[in-house]
Amino acid sequence: MRVKAEVEYSRIACGVFFLFAVLLLIPQMTYAQGKLTDFFQESWTTRDGLPHNTINSIQQTEDGYLWFATWEGVARFNGRSMEVFGRGEKTGLPDTGTYNLGKDCQGNLLVTSARGGLSKVRPERWVAEPAFSSMVRALHCDAAGDLWLGTDNAGVIRQQPDGTRTRFSAAQGLTDERVYDLVSDKDGAIWVGTAGGLFRIVSEQAQAVDNDKRFSGLPDGPVFSVKVDLKDRLLIGTENGVYRLENQRFTRLDSRLDDVAALELLVGQNGALWIGTVENGLFRIHNGELEHLSAQEGLPNNRITSLFIDREGSLWLGTNGGLFRLRDAPFSTLTDEKGLTDNFVRALLQARDGSIYIGTSRGLDVIQGDQLKALNGKVVSSSVLSLAQAPDNAIWVGSYTQGLARWHEGKVQQAFTRDSGLFSNEVRAILPVDDTRLWVGTVNGLNIIQNRLVTALPQQNELPSPFISSLLSAPDGRIWIGTAKGLAYWKDNQLEVLDLGPHEQAEFIFGFYQQPDNQALWAASDRGLLRYDYASESLGLVGVSAGMPFDKYFQIVADEQGFFWVSSNRGIIRINSEHATQVALGERTSLDYELFGESDGMVSSQANGGSNPAAIKTHDGDIWIATAKGVARVQPERLSEFSAIVPPAVIESLVADGKPYQPANLPLLPAGTNRIEIRYAGLGFVMPSKIQYRTLLEGFDNDWVSRNTQTSSEFTNLPPGEYEFKVMASYPDGEWSQQESVRFSIQPFFWQRTSFWVLVIALVLLLVSGLIKWRLVSLQRAANTLKLKVDEQTAELREKAESLQRADIEKSALVEKIRQQSEAFELQARQDALTGLGNRRAFDEAITRELSRARRHESPLCLILLDLDFFKRVNDQFSHAIGDKVLTLVAQSIRENSREIDTLARWGGEEFALLLPNTCLEDALALAERLRQSISQLDCRLLLGDFSLTGSLGLAEAKEGENAEALLHRADNALYRAKEEGRNRVCVATTDNR
Repeated sequence: MRVKAEVEYSRIACGVFFLFAVLLLIPQMTYAQGKLTDFFQESWTTRDGLPHNTINSIQQTEDGYLWFATWEGVARFNGRSMEVFGRGEKTGLPDTGTYNLGKDCQGNLLVTSARGGLSKVRPERWVAEPAFSSMVRALHCDAAGDLWLGTDNAGVIRQQPDGTRTRFSAAQGLTDERVYDLVSDKDGAIWVGTAGGLFRIVSEQAQAVDNDKRFSGLPDGPVFSVKVDLKDRLLIGTENGVYRLENQRFTRLDSRLDDVAALELLVGQNGALWIGTVENGLFRIHNGELEHLSAQEGLPNNRITSLFIDREGSLWLGTNGGLFRLRDAPFSTLTDEKGLTDNFVRALLQARDGSIYIGTSRGLDVIQGDQLKALNGKVVSSSVLSLAQAPDNAIWVGSYTQGLARWHEGKVQQAFTRDSGLFSNEVRAILPVDDTRLWVGTVNGLNIIQNRLVTALPQQNELPSPFISSLLSAPDGRIWIGTAKGLAYWKDNQLEVLDLGPHEQAEFIFGFYQQPDNQALWAASDRGLLRYDYASESLGLVGVSAGMPFDKYFQIVADEQGFFWVSSNRGIIRINSEHATQVALGERTSLDYELFGESDGMVSSQANGGSNPAAIKTHDGDIWIATAKGVARVQPERLSEFSAIVPPAVIESLVADGKPYQPANLPLLPAGTNRIEIRYAGLGFVMPSKIQYRTLLEGFDNDWVSRNTQTSSEFTNLPPGEYEFKVMASYPDGEWSQQESVRFSIQPFFWQRTSFWVLVIALVLLLVSGLIKWRLVSLQRAANTLKLKVDEQTAELREKAESLQRADIEKSALVEKIRQQSEAFELQARQDALTGLGNRRAFDEAITRELSRARRHESPLCLILLDLDFFKRVNDQFSHAIGDKVLTLVAQSIRENSREIDTLARWGGEEFALLLPNTCLEDALALAERLRQSISQLDCRLLLGDFSLTGSLGLAEAKEGENAEALLHRADNALYRAKEEGRNRVCVATTDNR
C-alpha cells in the first residue's frame, strides 16, 4: 500500500544512532540467531505507568536509565517503575507533549517538545535551551561537534558548541522545510529526509538529490528515515520501501517492501536492519533474509513509532499502542503458535536418536531435527500422561483415558487397556525394566506386562496407595515406586514401604532422580525434595524449613553445572545440588534458590506434575519442562551470560521523615530527623526483578549489608553526624557494579553541641559554689532555730503519720491502675494497632479454638484469606501513610460485612483473615463475594486518585479431622489461584490440598 506524503504526523526516526556498544560487558543479543517469534516479548501501556501509549522516541542515558517520549510527557524507566516529567519549572519545557529524544555532542540527553522546546538533562538538573519556532523532529551530532536539528516546518538548524545557530531553509536550497530525519556520512555531508524528498547539505548549501545528476534511483515522495549501515552506506526509508546508496545509485533493499512505508530504520551491531512501518509492523533484514512481526504475533500495534537497542541488547519498539520489547531470556517456550498440538504439556522424552517426544492433553508430538509434527493413531492422539522408550527403541505412551500403547515404526503396534488387564486406562508412569518386562503405574494399581501378559504386582495391597505416580529402576536392582500416599521400592520379590511421617508428613511422590554416582535417589514430593541415601538407607528432606519457597515440587533434573532444576506450580527452582545434599544430610541448615517464571521467558510459570517424565535434560544439556502453556526450555550454561551483565546502581531519592530529597541537591537534614529511607535501583532490564543489592552506611554500618532484591533501605534514630550511603547491584551470581554513593548530614539539637555542654559545666560549677556558700549560712542559722524545730517535731511526726496513711490510699489506687493497664496491654498483644482487628496471635488462638468447637458440635467452619491486589504500588506510588489509611478503610469494610461471632484479623501486610463459625461453604462464598465487591467499591479517590483498589480471596471449609495448618494451606492455595487467574475474584479451595 502506498502512503501519501500527507502523512504529516507520522513518528519520525529518533535520528541518533548510538548503541552504547563500548559499555557492554558481553556481546549484544544477536537477533539473527533465531526467528523474531522465538524471542521473549514484553509490553507496557498506561496501565504500567506510561503517561501515553504512543511512544514517539526512546533513548538510554549514560547512567543506564531508559527514557520514553510521549504526548503526555517523557517517562524515565528503571526496570520496575516509571517517573514522568512534563512541562514546568523543573524541565523548562513549554509543553507536556514530548516528541524526540537524542544526545548532544557531550552525551547529555536532549528532550524536544511539541511547541519547539528543547531541554538538556544533566545528572543534577534539567537545563532549558532557547526554544525554536517549530517542533524539533530530529537530532544529530556530527563529527565536528555541531548539533543538527530537523524541525517540523522551519528547515534544518545547526547549533555550534558556542551556541550559534545557523538555519538552512528554502534560501539555502532546502525547498521543503518539513524535516523527518537527518544523518551525516563519512565525508561530513548532512543527508536530510523531508516531506518533499531527500536533500544533501554540503558547504553551507542544500541540494535536492533528485536534482543532482550524480545520484539516481530514488523515487519521488517523502523520506521518513535516513541512517548509515555498518559499511557506511546510506539507508533511506520511504513510503515505498527501503533504499540503499551504493556507487551513487539508490537501489531497493528488498522488493517485497515496495508497498511498505518505512517510518523507522535501525541498524544493529550484527548488521541486521530493523524496519518500523506505518501500518505493517516490524521487519528485519539480515543476511538477505526478511522476517516480519505484526500485531498478530504479539505487537501492541502495527504502527512502529520508534526503535532502540539498549546496552543489554534488548530491542525496544515504540508503537501507537504502547511500548514493546524483544529480548533474549533464560527460557524459551514452545507453544501451539509454533506448531504444538496443545499448550497443556504433561510428559517429555528424548529418544536415543535425539528425537524429542512431547505429550500434551490433545496428543503426542515429536521433534525430529528442526521439524515438529503430530503423531496420529489411537492413544497417541489422546491426552498423554506418560512416556518411556523400550530397549528396542519403541516408544511406550500412557494416556489419560485410552490406556497404554506401543508406538514403533510410525504406528501403534500394541495397545493395552482395562479390558487387557490394566487396573485403569489412566496410565501415569511407565518403566521398561528389560527386553521382556514393562511396569505400568495407573491410578488404581501397578501392573507388570511380560510377553503381552498383564499381571498385577504381588503385595499390591501393601502399597501406600494404588495411585502410582512415578517409577524408577535403580542400579542396585530396586524398583522405586512413587504413589499419592508415600514411597516404596520392590527388591528381591519383596515390597518395602518407607516411613515419610518424620519428614513433614510427605505423601505424594511426583518424580524421581537417580544420582549418576549411585549414592542417592531424589524424590520430588508435596513437602519438598526427599533424598534416600543408599549407604545409610536413610531419608533426608530439603523443604520449607531449609529455605525452599514452597512445599510442592514435581520433577528434579540435574544440569552439567552442578545445579538441580526443580519444577513446581509456581515456577522453576534452581538450587545448588551439593548444598541440597548437605541440607538433606543435616550438614547445612539452609540453602539459597533462584525462582524463574514469566519474566524469564516462560509463557506460564505453572509446571505440570503427576505425569512422567515432566522434565528432562536433553543430550545437548538443555532442560525441557512441561508447563500449563507449552514446553519451557532453558540452556543452563547461558545463565552465566546474563549474570555477566553488570547493572549500574543509582540512588534515586532520599526520604527524611516523609520529605523527599534528590541526591544531587541534598541539604543538611534538620535536627531530630527520625526516619530516613534511601531508594535505589539497579538499571538492568533483562531480569530486573532478580537484581541483588548490598549497601553500606558509613558512620553506622561496620560492613556491607545484603539487601537481596529490596530496593530501599531504612534507618531510624540515627545520631547527628555525617554519613555516606553506598549501594552496589548485580544479577544473581554476577559481578557487583561500581558503588553509587550519596553523602548527607544530620544537624544536632542545641543541647547536642559541644559549646552547649561547656556552658552547662560552667553553670554547674557556679551553682556548686553558690550551694556551698548557702550551706555555711544555713549552719549558722541552724543553732538559732534548733529549739524551734524541737517544738515542731511533734507536729511533723503527726503530719508524717497522716502522709503515710495517704500514701497507703494512693498505693491501693496505683495497684488498681496497674491492673487496668495490664488488661489493656493484654488486649493490645492480641490486637492490630493500625486496623483494630485481631492480630496473628489472636487469630492463631481463635482458629485452634474454633476448630476444636466445630469438631465437638459437628458444625461447619470456613476460613477466608483476603489479599489486596497490587498493594505494593499503593505504598510505592502514594507512600506508606496512604497505604495505612487504605488498610484502615478495608478493615472497616470487613467489620461492616461480618458478624459479631466471626473472628477478624490482619494476617500480615495487606492480607486479612476471616474465621466464620457455624457457616457453610455456600454462605461463606456469598460473604466473600460481598466483601470483594465492598472493597472494589470503596471510595479511595481522595487517597489513590484513579487507582482501583481490589482484593483477591481464597476460601476453604474445614474438613473433618483437619488441623489449622492444613486449613490455612488450602485457603492460601485458593488465594494464590485467585491471583493467578486475574485477581479481584474469589476462589474456593479444593479438597485434595493441591
